[in-house]
Amino acid sequence: MKAIVIIVIAALLVAAGVGGSYWYGQKNPPVVEQAKPLFYPLDRFVISVDSPQHSRYLVLELTLVSHDQMVLAMLQDAAPLLRNTLVQHFSNSNHVDVKTGFKDIPQVQEQLLEKFNLTLRQHKFSHQIEQVLVTNVFIQ
Repeated sequence: MKAIVIIVIAALLVAAGVGGSYWYGQKNPPVVEQAKPLFYPLDRFVISVDSPQHSRYLVLELTLVSHDQMVLAMLQDAAPLLRNTLVQHFSNSNHVDVKTGFKDIPQVQEQLLEKFNLTLRQHKFSHQIEQVLVTNVFIQ
């Protein structure tokens, strides 16, 4: 009789362990990071910049980088917010400021990364972008 009770208790403990592992795995799926970076190109961004003599424009192409597939999945939903962040960042810039600023592209990339990640946090997105690449810039 004791043997049967011990077997039943052992079976219940095993079942509870398997069930708990399954439940925990569903609530907290493992984060799988890719070995190589994943890229999300944003649509071309064009904005006019202030100039006293002529109409001037900044044309900017950016690519966002992450190693997490979940980040890329949410970027399509977040793209309008990120474009709005670009408008806010460059809306009060003049032609000289833009030309001067883009002489230090790593600094521009870092500024945009900080602004993008702040925007994502403010709008309750749980993932963050790892890097912003300036893939093309044209200042007319």
